[in-house]
Amino acid sequence: MKEKDAPLDPLEIFSQIKKLLPFFRSFRRDKNSVDILNLLKDIARALQLVCKGGKNLLFDLTNLSRIQIESCFNLIGLGKLCIFYPHLQAVYAAQQTAFPGVWWMEKKERQQKVSSLHIEVGRIPGFVFLENKERIKNPDLKTALCSLGSSRISLQALVSSLVSYACEQIRDKTERKIHLNLLPLMMQDIKTLHCLIPKTDFTIYSREKQAWIFGTPWKNIWWFEEIADPQVNQKSIGLLICEFPYSLFPDCLELDISARRLEKIAA
Repeated sequence: MKEKDAPLDPLEIFSQIKKLLPFFRSFRRDKNSVDILNLLKDIARALQLVCKGGKNLLFDLTNLSRIQIESCFNLIGLGKLCIFYPHLQAVYAAQQTAFPGVWWMEKKERQQKVSSLHIEVGRIPGFVFLENKERIKNPDLKTALCSLGSSRISLQALVSSLVSYACEQIRDKTERKIHLNLLPLMMQDIKTLHCLIPKTDFTIYSREKQAWIFGTPWKNIWWFEEIADPQVNQKSIGLLICEFPYSLFPDCLELDISARRLEKIAA
């Protein structure tokens, strides 16, 4: 980000001072907060539109100075959910703010050296759905398992269930968790599963639930890791069968609450 170092002419300076006078009386912060509060008002309105079924909205921050971005950061902070996705053409990273439905979103084109910074308003960042388009539907996991030379009945049964769950049309957005440590599997079976269903670099991390979700090449199949025992930092690993882990993301009510909180801050 580049700071705005170009000098202002006296008339423009005077115009800015006039705009700041009522602001100083009602909200005693630095001079950059006027634009930031206006931005927060726009974000609150965008959240309300999203709640009514509107599309995600992006707010470009490239025209803001570093100080203004820091002021914005101080107001909306960081939340407990982040997403990383290295697409073929660009690398995306999103971090939820302290207001569910409002995201810091960074995008770096692979052919460029500088990344762009935005605030995205929406339940789920839009780039997430690019990943879903790259997945393979109806994977032939049974044939792939045979090619790996595994004949253990417990593993074959698990794979048959995975195929059944993953290939059926998921209409109710159910999420089926399969905890591998609860199944009669050997360490070699889990290694075979990792070969059969490799993790991709698409990653969701929930600090609130202390859980990681990893993409796979197959539609409706995800890996998950979560802290089973925080005292000893013991992890539980398994497979998540769903269209997308929607349960990690805010619902309409949370978006509405975020919009109201932002309106109070910006008032």
